[in-house]
Amino acid sequence: MSKTRLLWIGCLESEEEFKIKSRKGYNLASAQVSQYNILTGLEEVTGLVFDSINGSVLPPYPTYKDRVVEEVKWSHKEGAFDISVGYKNEKFINRITCRYSMIESARNWVKERYKGEDLIVFVYSMRTPVMATACEIKKLIPSAKIYLIVTDLPQFMDLGESKVKAFLKKIDFAQIKSMQKKFDGFILYASKMAEFLRIPNGKWILMEGLYDELEIPNYKKSIEKKEHEKQAIMYSGKLDRQYGIDMLLNAFMRIDNSHLELWFTGGGNAEEYIRECALKDSRIKFYGFLPSRKDVLKKQQDATLLINMRLPSETASAYSFPSKLFEYMATGIPVLSFNLEGIPNEYHKYLIIVAEEKEESLIEAIESTLMMNNIERMSKGNQSREFIISQKDKYSQAKYIYEWIQRK
Repeated sequence: MSKTRLLWIGCLESEEEFKIKSRKGYNLASAQVSQYNILTGLEEVTGLVFDSINGSVLPPYPTYKDRVVEEVKWSHKEGAFDISVGYKNEKFINRITCRYSMIESARNWVKERYKGEDLIVFVYSMRTPVMATACEIKKLIPSAKIYLIVTDLPQFMDLGESKVKAFLKKIDFAQIKSMQKKFDGFILYASKMAEFLRIPNGKWILMEGLYDELEIPNYKKSIEKKEHEKQAIMYSGKLDRQYGIDMLLNAFMRIDNSHLELWFTGGGNAEEYIRECALKDSRIKFYGFLPSRKDVLKKQQDATLLINMRLPSETASAYSFPSKLFEYMATGIPVLSFNLEGIPNEYHKYLIIVAEEKEESLIEAIESTLMMNNIERMSKGNQSREFIISQKDKYSQAKYIYEWIQRK
């Protein structure tokens, strides 16, 4: 019986390189965490070790500080070979140069690392560089099985772009649709993606994300100190106005409660408006990017309520799962969210749902949560956390993925 080999194609970075790139303008922390959780979860389930071929998803120079991205090699685990390819990071061509470098790296991997095993390839995100690299692997090794993990649809990413970029995106999606036919299966973060991409039943599964419990090691200690602390609502992540930041600020400023604060961490195009509102209302605190992900998680545990402001009116909300929910729910702090089509029904009883996309409904949901006593809030948060760590942990979700693949 032939051995099985696993290959990851995505945008992973080594821990050290991730920190270096972050200082230069790279901000895909959620993708880094998600990929490592899926990869390490599958390694636990299978007892195998991944190799990986990666291409950084960076803003072009000079938004990102380097005109040329250097190649980086490392091993995430003993026996692994990991590479983040080098490429020219010029505007409009950086995705093309990254693609060619990844394909060349794939050819080298087949020559130097592949020994005739049964190859399973996991491809992270619906982007041309990674999909083209997987298709090259399939061309060189026809027996290889390639599976695409679709976290978001390209049409609903980078909205508000220039006409040139919009035109290039149309060409890009035509290539994506052509390459899609070569994949053996799809792991979708929202079920409605299957309808949009016209993927037949039996060729996809819904796996909206996963979480590693070890990311919050001091959970009980932090929850036990809630009773005497000031109340705070917290939003962390991408601070873009399309995600309802204006509504949150306007609603908060209408709440008459001097003991309540609103905390923001992260960055985006809503920063200026947040600062303007903070000058008018001293209860609003903007912390920007905190030094590390651990600092963000610690700050979340100090909050009274965590809030997801993705709006139902945002077209993309039906075709994506807000991955921030895993991070929020795992803290054991109550989580408030609008009723998004991309959130499966099984989550609703663990969330505080905002009835309508209106400031009044948002204010009502916030105030009703703050009226809970500490025990009620802890109970709501604990149920939410238990659901995530028992049913959506990385081992369970990876096992679900691998068992599906073995049945195909």
